[in-house]
Amino acid sequence: GDNIYLGDRNGVRTPMQWSPDRNAGFSRADPQRLYLPPIMDAIYGYEAVNVEAQSREPNSLLNWMRRLLAVRKTSQAFGRGKLTFLRPGNRKVLAYLREYGEEIVLCVANLGRSAQPVELDLSRFRGRVPVEMLGRTPFPPIGELPYLLTLPLCGFYWFRLAPAGEVDAPSWHEERMGRDDLPVMVLFDGWTSFFRNRVVPWRIGMAVKTREQLETDVLARHVEAQRWYAAKGTPVKRANLADWALWEAGRSNCMIALLEVEGGPETATYFAPLTLAWEDRDEERVRALGPATIAKVRQQAQVGVIADALADEAFCHAVVAAIGEGREIAMAQGKLRFAPTNAFAAIAGEGYAELPVGRPKTLSSNTAVTFGDRLFFKGYRRIRAGINPEFEVGRFLTERTNFASCVPVAGAIEYTAGDGTTMTLGLLQAYASNQGDGWTYTLDYLERFFDQNRAATATPAEDAHGVYLALVRTLGQRTGELHRAFAASSGDPGFDPEPVAPEEFSAWKAGIQAEAAETLELLERNLKQLVLPARDAAHGLLAQRAVLAARVEQCAPGAGPALKMRYHGDYHLGQVLLSKQDFLIVDFEGEPTRPFSERRRKHSPLRDVAGMARSFDYARWTALRNVAQSPEEHERFSALAGAWHDASLETFLAAYAGATKDGGLYASFADARALLALFQLEKALYELRYEINNRPGWVQVPLQGILALINADRPAQTA
Repeated sequence: GDNIYLGDRNGVRTPMQWSPDRNAGFSRADPQRLYLPPIMDAIYGYEAVNVEAQSREPNSLLNWMRRLLAVRKTSQAFGRGKLTFLRPGNRKVLAYLREYGEEIVLCVANLGRSAQPVELDLSRFRGRVPVEMLGRTPFPPIGELPYLLTLPLCGFYWFRLAPAGEVDAPSWHEERMGRDDLPVMVLFDGWTSFFRNRVVPWRIGMAVKTREQLETDVLARHVEAQRWYAAKGTPVKRANLADWALWEAGRSNCMIALLEVEGGPETATYFAPLTLAWEDRDEERVRALGPATIAKVRQQAQVGVIADALADEAFCHAVVAAIGEGREIAMAQGKLRFAPTNAFAAIAGEGYAELPVGRPKTLSSNTAVTFGDRLFFKGYRRIRAGINPEFEVGRFLTERTNFASCVPVAGAIEYTAGDGTTMTLGLLQAYASNQGDGWTYTLDYLERFFDQNRAATATPAEDAHGVYLALVRTLGQRTGELHRAFAASSGDPGFDPEPVAPEEFSAWKAGIQAEAAETLELLERNLKQLVLPARDAAHGLLAQRAVLAARVEQCAPGAGPALKMRYHGDYHLGQVLLSKQDFLIVDFEGEPTRPFSERRRKHSPLRDVAGMARSFDYARWTALRNVAQSPEEHERFSALAGAWHDASLETFLAAYAGATKDGGLYASFADARALLALFQLEKALYELRYEINNRPGWVQVPLQGILALINADRPAQTA
C-alpha cells in the first residue's frame, strides 16, 4: 500500500494508521499541512487498515502477532536454546530444534509456493508427544519411523516435545505398526504346548519351559506396554495364567486367559484373550493382526503369531454369537458364561454375524470394539471380584425401567471362579451414534468463546451462552430423570430406594472429616513439589483446617426426608454423549479407585450432582490453560470463564430441581442444597488426592474449588 510516487523512501515513513478518522488518527491538522500524506490506497489505506480495526478483529495480523509473542515468551528455548537443523529431504521445508535443558522446541516452516509434506527423523525423541504451541494441541507421539507432517502454503508449526507421561497422546491415536523385536516361541502342539497336564509325559519338561517363557517374557512384556496396565512404569515380574480355556471360535483358535500380574503394589488380575494364527493357512489374517501381535511362533515348518484376540474379527464375532446363545464354557478352574439380556434380539437385530468389526481402541482400562453402527463391545482389562456395576445398572435400566437416555445393554461375559467368585470380563451394548462427549464439546465451546472475545473490549451480551445453556438445561433434565428411574420401586432389593437414617448422615460426615484430614496430611507432605500459585493456595487451605472441619460439620441433612439409592457414581461431563442435541448417559462403572462393594452401595443421588458441578469447574480452568497465552489474557478470560461457570451450574441445578420435583428424593431441592455442598467438598477432596498423586500440575484446580466452597458464605476479607 506504500505510495511509491513520494520519492526516496518516504512511502514507508508515513505515521502509524491508528484509526479511520481524519489523517488516520495521528494528527488533527489540515490534510494539506501534513509533511507527507497518509496512505490513500483503497485496500491498504488508513480507512481500511488501522490499529483500531485490527484490535477488534480476533484474526488480524496485529492480534496474531501479539499471540505469537505471548507464546514465544512462555519458552526460554527460543532465545537461549541450542540450534540444530534437521535437514529433511524436502528442501522446501525448513526444520530445526531449539534445546534448552529439558525443554525441546521443534520448528517447521514451509518456504515453498504450495502445500508441502515432510518426513523428520525424530527417533531420538521416541515416546515424546509434540504439542503445537499456539493451540496447545497434542499430536501423535514420536516413534521409530520418520515423523510425517504436512504444511499448507506459508504454514509453520512450533512444537514443544513433551516427555512421555507429561502429556497424553490424542485419544484417537492408534498404534498401527507391529513391533520388530517380538520374542519368538517354539511350539510343538499349538496351545497345549503350555500345559504340562495336557501333553505326553516325555514332553512335560518342554511344556514347563515354554510356559515359563510365555509368562515371564512374552505376556509380562506385553502387559507392561499397554495403556490399560494400571501400574504404569512399574516392571512386570511375571504374568501367570491364573485360569484359561481353549476355544475354537470360527477361524480363530483362541485361548481365553486370565492373568495374575505380579507388578506394582499388588497382584492384579487382567483379562487377556489370545489368538493363534498361521501364515500358511491365513496370511491375510496374520497381516491384520500385526499391530496386536505379541509374539512370533514356530511349530515345525509352520510360522505364525500369537496376538490379542480382541483384534481378531473371528473371535469378536464369536463372542457376540455366544452371548446371543447364552453359551457356557468350562475353564481350567472355573467357568465362563455369556449372558444375554432380554433386549439382545432387539439390539443385535438380524445378520449381526456379518457386521464389519472396527479396530479395537483402548479406553483407559478397557478395550472397545465396534460392530458396524449397531453394537459396541467393551472388554474390561483389569478385572475385580464382584458384580461390575456397569453391567448390573445397565441391565436394570434396560430391562426394568423406561429410561431412554442411556445406552441399552445386550449382554455380558461373566467368569465364575471355583470358589463362586464372580467377575465381569466384557459388556455388549448398542452402538450409540454421537457428536462426542460433553467434556470435549464443552472445552471446544469455551475455547471458541475465548477466541471470539480475545480482542473484544466490551462485556459479552447476557445471552452469549444461550445455545450452550440450552444443552445444559437438557443435561440437568436427563440427570434428574435418571435419578427418578433409580428412585422407583422395582421389587429388586439391590435397587429399591431406602430412607436415609440420621445416623447414616452422621456417618457420611464422619467419613468426609476423615478424608479431609487424610487429604491435608498428603498435601502437607507434598508441598515442595507444587509450583508457586498452587503452593500459595495450599498454604491458604492448610491455614484453614478448622474452617474446613467446621464447614463439613455445619452441613445439615435438611428438614424433610431423603432417599438413598443406586446412582451413577462417577458422573461428569465425560460420561455423557451428545447425540441429536440431547444426551446419553454412559459408563456406570463408578469411581475406578473404589472397590465394587462400595460402588454398588446405595447413597444420596446428590453425589452425582456434585460430580457434575465439579466437572464444570474443571472445564473452565482447563479451557483457560489451553487458550490464555499471557497473564493479561488469563486475567481477562478468568472473568469470562467465571461468568460462564456460574450460569452453567445454576442452569444445570435449576433443570435438575425441576426434573426431580415431587420425585420423593428429598423434601425440596432448596432443602437439599446444604447436603449438595457437603458432597461437592467430598468430591473436591478426592480430586485433590488424585492430582497430588498423579498430576501435580493440576493441584490448583481442586484447591481453588475447596477454598471457594468453605468460604462461600464468609466475608470477602476472610476468603
